[in-house]
Amino acid sequence: MNRWPTEVIASRTGPRRPKGLASPLIPAVFSLVSILVAWLAVTRLGVNGLVLVLGGLSGFVLLAYISLRDLTVALLIWLFSMGSLRLVGLVGMPGLPDFSFDRLFLVWIILMYLFRLIRERERIEGPFVADVLIILHTVYVLVQLNIFDSPHFHVWVLSNLSPVFGYLYGRHIVKEEKQLRMLLMFFIVLTVYYWFTAFAEKFGWHSLVWPKQILDPAVGFAPEGRVRGPMVHPPLFGQMLSMFILIYIFLLARQPRIVTRVFLLLSMGLTGVSLLFTYTRGPWLATAVALVTLAVLRDSFRRVLIGMAVLSLILGALGLYQMANTEFLQERMENTNTIENRLSFLSTALRMIRDHPFFGVGFFRFNDYRDDYNQATYVPFYGLVRKRMGEGMVIHDIYLGRLAEEGLLSVILMFGFYIVVGRAWLRQWRAEPRGPWFNRDFLALVAGMMTSYLIGGMIIDFRYFDLVNVVFALLAGILYGYRSHHYARPAIMKARG
Repeated sequence: MNRWPTEVIASRTGPRRPKGLASPLIPAVFSLVSILVAWLAVTRLGVNGLVLVLGGLSGFVLLAYISLRDLTVALLIWLFSMGSLRLVGLVGMPGLPDFSFDRLFLVWIILMYLFRLIRERERIEGPFVADVLIILHTVYVLVQLNIFDSPHFHVWVLSNLSPVFGYLYGRHIVKEEKQLRMLLMFFIVLTVYYWFTAFAEKFGWHSLVWPKQILDPAVGFAPEGRVRGPMVHPPLFGQMLSMFILIYIFLLARQPRIVTRVFLLLSMGLTGVSLLFTYTRGPWLATAVALVTLAVLRDSFRRVLIGMAVLSLILGALGLYQMANTEFLQERMENTNTIENRLSFLSTALRMIRDHPFFGVGFFRFNDYRDDYNQATYVPFYGLVRKRMGEGMVIHDIYLGRLAEEGLLSVILMFGFYIVVGRAWLRQWRAEPRGPWFNRDFLALVAGMMTSYLIGGMIIDFRYFDLVNVVFALLAGILYGYRSHHYARPAIMKARG
């Protein structure tokens, strides 16, 4: 039995008061230091500068806290910075990649992921065939840059390095259903921003266009009468709309509430009109083939596509498509100069490949050799392609252009990557995943978006832009690395058998 009263025990085990002046000195010194730091900050930075610094530090601490728990938010900010902030805060750095928000967040995610690996001692699961192929391709192009002493290192960062990290993030970070949901919702929000900007740009609502560099014809590719969005490039803008519009079909197939359904249908229609405003046939063709892909793979998508057709008829009856300027549209459709220009590129690229089959003429060096190989050519079933049509030509695809510049070795590595990812998609499809988000509908959506990318790449060379390639690589990483916990057991046994 305890012989000591409760009061005595509390008095002996409770906290002791510090002796001397140590206790009051600590807060006093801290207060003086804080006042001194605040005074120096205000006198040197000013009130506005101090507010910006404190806001930046607060945002940094908040982002670090969130990133240590889940890197998905940082990933979405990185994607948003590529899709809209590229023209904001861009600082040129000669000899180095330009500083921009997207590269800042790229480095941030790398550091946070490495810290998480060390802290939590996570094991990276195989297989690693796709990882090795895409990394080897990126290193190969970097070696080419050094061999040819190329000044285009920043272009390599856009076209090769960023997609590699997009793949690695999808492969090793996106592992849960909620992350897939966040990613798709983010793409919908981004698409709303895109069609809003497209309409504001098309109809001259300049006060609503952001960033304002979109309105500057000296920035990017600015053909008259075509919207170009935050990418300041109509074909690329159309390609992004082509890939993102498919997400609406996936969400509508889930049969959401009536209010959500109305919003999705309206937003999808406005996205389609915005795609028309780009007046680029490549994304139109890519969208058509992607929609056919969705219809073939899933019955639920076919019903949505029928609804889309009805919606298109209604919008046409309301005169919405008349906003697209049918005269300009007809002119774009009847223009044959672009066909002859592409045929001229085809013949020029084949001559380069003939002379430099294995290693190409060098990364981003097509224009340096173009005039040496451009000449009049007779094309079967078409006729004579005039030499002047090849003057000032640019690469028009991501296949022959890569073969001419980077050689057969580059194409083998990239097509090997495509094949490995395609087999991963087939393996996931046969396993019949039945998660809330990772299921056959999602796999069909990914197949449609990838089809849009690969078909669009036959007509437009978007290798040197990061977002479109990052989205494709991100989806490839998810396909290759996602492990669903909702597979049907019979399907697993069938797949193993």
